[in-house]
Amino acid sequence: MTRIIGLKVDVDTFEGMKRGVPVLQAIFEKHGIKGSFFVPMGKDHTGRTVKRVFTRPGFVSKASRTSVLKTYGLKTLLYGLLLPGPEIALSNAAALRALAAAGHEVGIHGLDHVYWHDRARRLDRTRTENILSRAKETYAEILGEQPLSFAAPGWAINSHSLAFFEKHHFIYSSDTRGHSPFYPRIDGRSFAVLQVPTTLPTVDEMVGLEADGEQSMIRYFVSLLTDGLNVLTVHAELEGKLWTGFLDGFIKGAFDKGYRFERLIDIASAVREAGTVPTGDITYGLVRGRAGEVAIQKN
Repeated sequence: MTRIIGLKVDVDTFEGMKRGVPVLQAIFEKHGIKGSFFVPMGKDHTGRTVKRVFTRPGFVSKASRTSVLKTYGLKTLLYGLLLPGPEIALSNAAALRALAAAGHEVGIHGLDHVYWHDRARRLDRTRTENILSRAKETYAEILGEQPLSFAAPGWAINSHSLAFFEKHHFIYSSDTRGHSPFYPRIDGRSFAVLQVPTTLPTVDEMVGLEADGEQSMIRYFVSLLTDGLNVLTVHAELEGKLWTGFLDGFIKGAFDKGYRFERLIDIASAVREAGTVPTGDITYGLVRGRAGEVAIQKN
């Protein structure tokens, strides 16, 4: 794992899937690289995030820094409140199949993104398995094969979900913030499904803190790259819309410094085959620039 970057694309909304993903795919194709796209298998209920104003310290500050209205659009912010939420994956089935046919990885990003993000830590085994089973079935219906990877909305995870991934032979999941791949241990239980954490911050976390414009953001993120494995989470709603120039420039800057890009599924397979993966604890804590706690690689 020398000078490797994994681009993990989180698709959070219907509009992100419909309009942001094609933009990201075009950028990847321009540079001759493949990405890992994680998509919710259920409906877009983005409007229900309004309750975070009252439950998540720092949410209002982060929302103002990242221009939520410009990023998501008014219609998306009404889904699940005043407007019925559209199906994200099923309504874009052809696009998902085209992504996979082009060589990109397609994985699961929950069922209802908002619900999982806000409640995953408190879900019991039955509810967790029901959600993941429905997501798994929808994925198989669209792509004609079983899913092999999962990325938790909001980096929120519980032991029941890890047990589900293990039972259903997932190769890896990417649910944490950390520094290197590991086999996870949580609530006193260890699991044999590799965890590939996001190692870098995200643009929405750093805007207004470390950089404001594209060029300063590019310089900052390129400066964070290490000589080992780097995993950057980008969002279809951000880098696929207002921050496309950042992503294009970041890829160029990384290439100039001798980095190469690989899909997370290929990174995970190589790490598993190497056979020297440590076990690490998952805990919850704060990361700079993000409202609310996320799952973190403890050691």
